Amino acid sequence: MPTDIYARLRDLAASVEANPGEMRPVLLRVTTDLFALHPRHTGEEVRLYEEMAGKLIDDADESTLTQVARKLARCVDAPPALLKRIRARGGEPAREILSKTPQIDRRDLRQIAASGACDLASSVAARGDLDREIARLLAARPEREVLRALAANANAPLGGDDLRLLAARGREDSALARALLDRGDPTLELLPLYLSANAKERARLLALAMDANLSQTGRPESYGLQDEVTARRIELSATRQKRATFALTLADLLKCDPLIARRMVDDDSGDALAVAFVALGLPIEVAARIFLIAFPKIALSPDAFDRNMRLIATAPRRVALRMVEAMVGAPLPETHGGPRLAARREDAEAREGLWQAQITDTQGFRRA
Repeated sequence: MPTDIYARLRDLAASVEANPGEMRPVLLRVTTDLFALHPRHTGEEVRLYEEMAGKLIDDADESTLTQVARKLARCVDAPPALLKRIRARGGEPAREILSKTPQIDRRDLRQIAASGACDLASSVAARGDLDREIARLLAARPEREVLRALAANANAPLGGDDLRLLAARGREDSALARALLDRGDPTLELLPLYLSANAKERARLLALAMDANLSQTGRPESYGLQDEVTARRIELSATRQKRATFALTLADLLKCDPLIARRMVDDDSGDALAVAFVALGLPIEVAARIFLIAFPKIALSPDAFDRNMRLIATAPRRVALRMVEAMVGAPLPETHGGPRLAARREDAEAREGLWQAQITDTQGFRRA
């Protein structure tokens, strides 16, 4: 960078101090453009730029300072003192510096991640060079804006504990849930986001839950079918075809937020509801009647109905319980379909046969 350019700009700045409101923002932008043209600078060039910009920065409006910050963020040898002054102004210029500039001390980043203002912490969360400690501090923040920025940062090194913490918050924050799911192939830590997942992601989460249950293979289920009175209550509530009432009944049985139960009921695919039926120990024939009578979109789609009935027939109760507890964020009451009930869920082969018989009945029902 030619030193004489800086000398001329410095002289020009001194000559226009009588009218700083018009010329100083222009001079600051021009000076910064010259500095940002080159990836590396000599010590003299850095000193000259810092001297020149230092005289102009306090008079710059936020728009000008934002442009300056955006360009300096790409310069690996931007003057640290100047960057600090821009950060001190706050607002969008400070956010530009915090989200991109490599020269910021890691101690400053940790402090902002732990207790800084929400907008500044969100900017730190978007950095491409986060370490595990800073990511962990950000994941523990209460503000959803910070969590969304962290989840959307594909370079953020999120560990299993971080993902579980974020997924728990994502149950009630669809934007956060989507950002977490968009990071790539879902992991078991994201099971709480099942209701926000698409069909492919749900299939992956279900497969992960099934794989996690492999250690229980061969062991009998510890829970039996739901008692007839409760099963009848569920069926009557559903077949009245009042979604709000059915959701309240489901929320009462699952001991969960009614809004989560309503999301299960309103889910067009029906698979979240199918998982809930298995977790509650609802007999498969009752589940089939509910889908046929109360959910016309599923009843009129052979693929959707068959898929849900197969899920009910083959999913282990332990897996369904784990999935529903993840979705609702609380353990299901043990009294629902507990081990003291005499009836026991049939083994997988018997349930598959019952499912096939139900499909035959359903096809006859459709023909009629």
